[in-house]
Amino acid sequence: MPNQANVQQTEQIRKIFDSADVVLLTDFQGLTVAEINELRNQLRAADIRYKVCKNTLVNVVAEERGIEGLTPYLKGNTALATGTDPAASSKILLAFGEEHENFKIKGGVLGTRVIDAAGVEALKDMPSREVLIAKTVGLISAPLIGLVRTLHQGSPANGIVNVLSGTIRQVTSVLTQVAEQKKEAENA
Repeated sequence: MPNQANVQQTEQIRKIFDSADVVLLTDFQGLTVAEINELRNQLRAADIRYKVCKNTLVNVVAEERGIEGLTPYLKGNTALATGTDPAASSKILLAFGEEHENFKIKGGVLGTRVIDAAGVEALKDMPSREVLIAKTVGLISAPLIGLVRTLHQGSPANGIVNVLSGTIRQVTSVLTQVAEQKKEAENA
């Protein structure tokens, strides 16, 4: 029977995986308490959680989620850095690793895909979540704004819209007349 502490930590790890878009695994062995607190403060400022976890419990949750290939990264000390912005998470951890030689990034999980340390490094070049959202909104709104301007200025598209609406009125009129003729035929 598992002990209560392991059950509680497993539940915490499940919540971490549920709420995060990216989970990065780090090895913090050799860092002082002050250095770890410095890292936690940097991560907290970017709304990234950092939690030391047991490898076996992380593996249990990963297997429950159908995440394959994480076991090789679960050796030694492991802490999970979790957040919703993969670029911000990787930038902070990589910068901290450059300043502290004992700190290492093992790998991570992006969605349900396992990535190695090189994959984590590639995340830093990815645009931030806010930039991606802004670009997506821009791509969606640009054609609509253009269409509205074209229709408002009375261009040839305006004529097409009028023709189509006239055609729809004509079809409706014809269908109404056919329905009336059928009613008259049934009543006669």
